[in-house]
Amino acid sequence: MKKVTLMLAALLLVIFLAACGQGENAIDSNESTGNIETEENADAVEEETEVEEELAADESTEEESTEEPVEEEHGVEEETTAEDSESVETEETPAVEEATATPVYLFFADDQVMDIYKEERSIEASDEELFKATFEAWVEGPEHANLVSLIPSNVEVQSVEEHEGTAHVSFSSELLDAQLGSGTEAMLMQQIALTMKQFGFNQTKVLIDGEEHPEMFGHIDTGAAIEAENTEDIPTME
Repeated sequence: MKKVTLMLAALLLVIFLAACGQGENAIDSNESTGNIETEENADAVEEETEVEEELAADESTEEESTEEPVEEEHGVEEETTAEDSESVETEETPAVEEATATPVYLFFADDQVMDIYKEERSIEASDEELFKATFEAWVEGPEHANLVSLIPSNVEVQSVEEHEGTAHVSFSSELLDAQLGSGTEAMLMQQIALTMKQFGFNQTKVLIDGEEHPEMFGHIDTGAAIEAENTEDIPTME
């Protein structure tokens, strides 16, 4: 009986030990499977990370390549704006001619109103304003004591223009107030014509308020241009 009992106990021990061995194997199998799954997950995560990094690098490269032309376009726009600004400034600020001193002759009558004499002056004006400035100095009168002006001092020089080779000089209506005789009318017209002769005009028309004024002083027909004498034949008052 003791032998049977020992045999049964031994058998149970063997069964128990066998069962424990299978459990450990099952546990090891699960642990191994878990380790494999963990390693596979880690590899998958690494692969996904590498893919994401590559995608991010590609996107960054595309953004840089996209942004560079934009910067160039901004640069072109800035250059264009700067050029437009310079163009506007140039248009808004036209070049102004500098005044220069030009020697000219002014023509007056002697104090006996017998002859015409010339007086040398220096006129400060730009080339564009030289003709008008010369006549304005003429209206102011001579500097020489033995010369006289034949016109009122309040005469205004309105314009000096060239039309088909003929000088057109326009004065205000105060010129008509000049107290002239029949001989001095021609002398006055010749003084005006001689003034423009030195600038290369052989003929000059005298206008009042921009219009022709026939028989300006009652004797001379100023509807036609006045032919100037030779300026070299006019003496200088000593």
